[in-house]
Amino acid sequence: MLYGARASHLGPSMSVIDILCAIYSLVDLPRIRAWDAGRDRIFLSKGHAAAGLYATLWHFGLLDLDPREHYCREGSVFAGHASHAVQSVEHSTGALGHGLPVAAGCAFGLRSRGFHDSRVYVLLGDGELQEGSNWEAMMFARHHNLSNLTVVVDANGISSIRRTSEVIDLEPMGRAFTGLGFAVEEVDGEAGSLVAGLRRLHSLAQPSVLIARTTKGQGIPFAENQPIWHYRSLDEKLFAEALAALDRATRETVSEEVSK
Repeated sequence: MLYGARASHLGPSMSVIDILCAIYSLVDLPRIRAWDAGRDRIFLSKGHAAAGLYATLWHFGLLDLDPREHYCREGSVFAGHASHAVQSVEHSTGALGHGLPVAAGCAFGLRSRGFHDSRVYVLLGDGELQEGSNWEAMMFARHHNLSNLTVVVDANGISSIRRTSEVIDLEPMGRAFTGLGFAVEEVDGEAGSLVAGLRRLHSLAQPSVLIARTTKGQGIPFAENQPIWHYRSLDEKLFAEALAALDRATRETVSEEVSK
């Protein structure tokens, strides 16, 4: 998608992939595809990672159009920030600090309408937590004890093209959420750890936060933990390098699983 459109946001799109796969593996996919009123809701608040979201939706069978052919192309609904014009996308996002307030309202609305088994997930960036609207939404969520709301933080340590700690240091991050009355889990950004952490939080009767310690540009060696890859786009040579790296990583993972 990114290479074909000569688009940016490789770094954040790669750091959210495992998180999104973990979340979508836990929800009722047929209800989402049918746009059922009681479906689980998933919001990508860091909307600039839209390529990661569209790839995940395609992988889980929630898109009819192949985003590789439409992403950031003229006249396409597959915009570079998440758009609700795209099938299975709940809300247009990218104005940072916007997704959590919407998700909190959605969680409140679902409970009010009697959908007590429906969950709401919202994926934030760590740099996005510098927006005060997030903390207002968390106070609202705790006051109404929205136990059906799970916040996931993509804590990759980079805010746009600077280290998050250089902009506003958020650490120790978990303490801030705990102080607001949220249950908090902190895991690495690997899919198995993410799924286990989310399942533990589901059993608790209070709003929750999963802090995922990820790497921006995960899986692409020349982009990993490099702030510039928030905006830089791929040329033909780097695209080939990226595909080769992902292919090696896939084969190594398969080999490890077979050896077990």
